[in-house]
Amino acid sequence: MPPARLLLVEDTLSLATLYREYLRDEGHDIEHAPTLAQARVALGEAAPDAVLLDLRLPDGDGLGLLA
Repeated sequence: MPPARLLLVEDTLSLATLYREYLRDEGHDIEHAPTLAQARVALGEAAPDAVLLDLRLPDGDGLGLLA
């Protein structure tokens, strides 16, 4: 399977670091956004293959990003 471009939306730095390191070790390209606002910017710049989305973020509910 080819590497995927992933957007990781996670505000807890320790979890984001853990997920990012694991997924990079698997060969994937990871972009990290700690807030909904930053995730929206990232999505506007390039469409990832998948989004790993935290539901509770400092600037809102992660489900709002899916709309």
